[in-house]
Amino acid sequence: MPPPPSSPALLSAPLTTLTTLLQTFQTILSTPSHQNPIPNPPNALSLLHDASSLRAQTTKLSLLLLNKPFTPSAIATIITSISSECLPGLMSVWEICDGRRYSHILRSEIHLQLKDVESSLLGLVNQIPRDEMAVRGLEGKREEVLGATGQIWKTCDRMNKVAQIGIVGIAVEKVDGYHALVKDAVEELETWDPDEEEGSLFGSSSGSGASNDGVGKKVNGDVIGRAHQEQSESEPPALEGLQIKDMHAVKEGALKILKLIRMLYPALRKRRVSTFPPFDKTSALDAQASEDRTAVLDQLLRYLQGFSDETDEVAGALYGGDVKEVGRRLESLKKMAEGCVGEVRKGWKGEEDEFSAWSEKWVDRLKEAGS
Repeated sequence: MPPPPSSPALLSAPLTTLTTLLQTFQTILSTPSHQNPIPNPPNALSLLHDASSLRAQTTKLSLLLLNKPFTPSAIATIITSISSECLPGLMSVWEICDGRRYSHILRSEIHLQLKDVESSLLGLVNQIPRDEMAVRGLEGKREEVLGATGQIWKTCDRMNKVAQIGIVGIAVEKVDGYHALVKDAVEELETWDPDEEEGSLFGSSSGSGASNDGVGKKVNGDVIGRAHQEQSESEPPALEGLQIKDMHAVKEGALKILKLIRMLYPALRKRRVSTFPPFDKTSALDAQASEDRTAVLDQLLRYLQGFSDETDEVAGALYGGDVKEVGRRLESLKKMAEGCVGEVRKGWKGEEDEFSAWSEKWVDRLKEAGS
């Protein structure tokens, strides 16, 4: 005999189904995926509208949990809707969003939001009482319910924004974030006076705030690593013979290069990232850029992240008084920058444009800065 509509036992089966589904999806998102093309898929970004449905359902769910009387039948209906409609719709986005076509930066963003929303939803589900005793203790869980609901709202709103701004919007956000980090690092270096830290700074010639592993950061694949390997056997000519007393000169030389790197961000943002073929939730599939172009965009973003990472390493080496490491990192940065500019010198249609001419002059200035 089924439990009465007012009994918490009515929630047992739908809660078990939803919890199992969430755990299954979390496992899928935590497992490296090998994507097989789906025949005739819809626009993956258009399917993110299920985030709005999930937001609405969790709003109703939290209100039912926080207000009396406790109504298991109404809660069961919402849980069933989430399990059968909202979550499968959102997970289909993950299946369809092939990084080769939608870009890996967009796929990574969707991956992050799906993990967040499913973790928060599981936290909310865990607050739902399954027996009379748990119902009586529900009033003490108000903060937990509100906290989980608020996080779900935030993530659903972010998914809706991702669908709206599309590939170009996400890429621009990434560029602006990396640019801000480089600007902050350069501004801090400009105000740093080596003389003020003379006692601690030069206590050891080998101490460095940078990671001196010579292989670069894995987040950028081999971009940094290749540049380090090419430079590891020789001292950078521009810094040969410099001693600790020359740290002011080392700082100024580093700043010349770092300021040129900083200058590159707005140029690439305007002339390459913002001009990439747009694709959002309203776009037809035939508006997607080719896989080759999308791969170049992903690589460009890896370069820009790499510049930010290497700038931090340069700063750390300067603060640590490691002149040799400063030189190695700067040479790595220069090689990366030249490779980056060379790869996107022409526009997305293979045309010469304002950036093409500007980039050649920029590379000349970069070479002069290191001479």
